[in-house]
Amino acid sequence: MVTSLAQPHSAPTLMKVLADSTRIRAIALLALEELSVGELARCLGMAQSRVSNHLRVLREHDLLDERRVGTSTYLRSATVSAGASSALGRLWTALEPDMADLPEHEADRLRLGGVMAERQGDERAFFDRMAEDWDKVGARFERGTARERAAAHLLGPGKVFADLGCGTGYVARSLAGVSDRLICVDRSEGMLQEARQRLRDITPDRTSVEFRQGELDALPIADAELDGAVAAMVLHHLPELTPAVREMLRVLKPGGTLSIVELMPHHEAWMHQELGDRHLGLAPSTIQQALTRAGFIDVIVEPLEDRYCPQPGSDGPLDAEDRAAHPRGSVALPLYLVRGRAPQP
Repeated sequence: MVTSLAQPHSAPTLMKVLADSTRIRAIALLALEELSVGELARCLGMAQSRVSNHLRVLREHDLLDERRVGTSTYLRSATVSAGASSALGRLWTALEPDMADLPEHEADRLRLGGVMAERQGDERAFFDRMAEDWDKVGARFERGTARERAAAHLLGPGKVFADLGCGTGYVARSLAGVSDRLICVDRSEGMLQEARQRLRDITPDRTSVEFRQGELDALPIADAELDGAVAAMVLHHLPELTPAVREMLRVLKPGGTLSIVELMPHHEAWMHQELGDRHLGLAPSTIQQALTRAGFIDVIVEPLEDRYCPQPGSDGPLDAEDRAAHPRGSVALPLYLVRGRAPQP
């Protein structure tokens, strides 16, 4: 959960707090990425105890947003969430272009790149480890209709579709037979290997299936290669929506459709660690606004009757015995669908 006092900021006080070079370097980094205290200390090249003293000052003046995951706390600059018309927003708009003039900023950015590369490697390794058992813990649904609803908006003969963040291919199977080509993309090679196994019975004369490893914010897909794409239960794993949504628009042909299935916000904090979820669901308005800002048109939010049931067990819809057998058997999280179209030239 992200917490912020979000109280009005006094411009003179803000300028006094940010006059310290270490604090403004920290804010500049946290405006770029959400970091743990340890990661921030590495980016700044300082001892964690010294950085913690500066963070205490930033907290006292409500300049940090915080998100707790288990025993870890992740920090983000409040400049990201502050309104553009607020004193903090106006001040940061004025200061940010000059960050490159700070002698230490370039080195800070280089160290940040190393930290993020290491984190991405850790996250990829997590999903590689989980791939074999993902359908048991992370691909369970109450009815199993959400993926069909997402796919239904893409149907049409002679089309090229993609399952973005395909995991083990549970959505991709719904697209087989309704497209000439199907591109499955995931950052985890382990997930792709499982998808290959689970989709191996799809014959080329039915649908030609391709598997490509890549990030959602740097899709291994050519410009305007797709007639449609599905991104199901994947956006809550991302630190930011904007880069990925822009990429999804780039790879769609004019008039192509993007169909997104996501979780409503919830409070199952255990999913951070056990399923690698970065966010506990996402508000429909957040995704709708991200698509609209990226350039999608006709963006619509629809409720789904299906629910997500993340827990150990066999594949397929849950029954009463499944629910009684596991401590989290009663978890059934609401889903919704967001769809939009790439504009015509």
